Amino acid sequence: MRSLFIFLSFLLIESNTNLTQIELTNLSGQIEKINLAKGPKGTVLFFLSPECPLCQSYSLTINKLQKTYANKGFQFIAIIPGKEFSKESVIEFRNHYQLKGLQFWFDPKLELVKFTQASITPEAIVFNAKGQKLYQGRIDNWAYELARKRKVITAHELQDVLIQLDQKKEVKFRKTKAVGCFIN
Repeated sequence: MRSLFIFLSFLLIESNTNLTQIELTNLSGQIEKINLAKGPKGTVLFFLSPECPLCQSYSLTINKLQKTYANKGFQFIAIIPGKEFSKESVIEFRNHYQLKGLQFWFDPKLELVKFTQASITPEAIVFNAKGQKLYQGRIDNWAYELARKRKVITAHELQDVLIQLDQKKEVKFRKTKAVGCFIN
């Protein structure tokens, strides 16, 4: 299979001029450049770890968001940071938690982690169609501390951003504190 070379170029709101290219590895073992500005309405990155209990617990929510918003013009990408996980373990994680709608990419050198300043799994980052970072943080407020979860979710930050983008409303950059496993 031929490797796709799609350019990763996006603007961070903080700098407004920082363009870069970062190579990641896909599940086929090919090194590729992904395009965070590819989705007609935007791109959602999920930094995930197959061993993180919260990543496992959030798989239903991630799956539901992907199924709802992929058809509305959003691209969904799972980033596996570091070198700890084999291709087989990530495929097993993807299949077990039914995350087959996500593209999975390895970030072995943590280049995308550093560039986006991701620090937790699960952590979500949303880019608009121009590649501007609009949101970074938790999926919702279900897990508010390690090993502490609400019975009722009262804030759906990620979904709120996707709704606003889908409805072509202005979205100002917002950051929330993600809760989960630290990215090493």
